[in-house]
Amino acid sequence: SKQLTGAERERSIIELIRSVPEGFVTTYGDLCPEAPRLPGRILATTSEKVPWHRIVRADGSFAQGERQRRLLRKEGIPFKGKRVDLDAAHI
Repeated sequence: SKQLTGAERERSIIELIRSVPEGFVTTYGDLCPEAPRLPGRILATTSEKVPWHRIVRADGSFAQGERQRRLLRKEGIPFKGKRVDLDAAHI
């Protein structure tokens, strides 16, 4: 398979983030298994409106703390303690 350019890879990650439905989450590693930090960099630098709060760490914790937790709770995402219940909410 052909290697994606940086811009193509970024576009594909943005589209994956956009595709996460309300009430569900996915992880940085799911978005880019070969470079799980890349989606975080893209989210930190993009000016596009994307549901950034639906992207969590592999253990269900949040990169963006309380603000992210509030947005997820508002969407009805289930929690186990202080983390997202990935068994229930992970797509």
